[in-house]
Amino acid sequence: MGESEGVRFNKLRRLISVYWQEAQKCGESKAFLAGCVMIGAALEAMLLAFAMCHRKEALSAEKAPRKDGRVKSLRNWSLRDLLAVADELGWLPSGLSPRDKWDEARAEIGDYAELVRRIRNFVHPACYASELSGEQITDRHWEFCFEILCRASDYLLAKLGGSIREELKARSAGGSHTLKDV
Repeated sequence: MGESEGVRFNKLRRLISVYWQEAQKCGESKAFLAGCVMIGAALEAMLLAFAMCHRKEALSAEKAPRKDGRVKSLRNWSLRDLLAVADELGWLPSGLSPRDKWDEARAEIGDYAELVRRIRNFVHPACYASELSGEQITDRHWEFCFEILCRASDYLLAKLGGSIREELKARSAGGSHTLKDV
């Protein structure tokens, strides 16, 4: 018998904290690439937890990843998948399309989160070699990624708070919603 959703969510919540702390330790010890990888892992775990809270909406999203015509289980979503759905559903909106050149004036939190994903992917040697061409990941990369993680966390928490308020309003107005519908 599998774990309940609540148990999986609590494990994920603890894992977010572990990744967050590991990212900080890496930054303090100047292991900046490792820190960026941990930041990307924390962001992925955070988005997965958010998707679990909004399961119905996430699984119905047009950009939800599919295999053989069926939406994949949330636990099989990649950070790229989570970011695409987060953009579509307004959880972490983007102002740029994937084909656009970087434009700081139009960029939104989802665009910055995508940069965190790309930096996190430097853990893959081919990606690092092709995109960084001799550069190293520095404290500036780590600080940038950590700042985006903090802002994404704040953004998602504000969205979650709004969802809870909407649920409470619906219940007080005699609505028949349940927390599983949120």
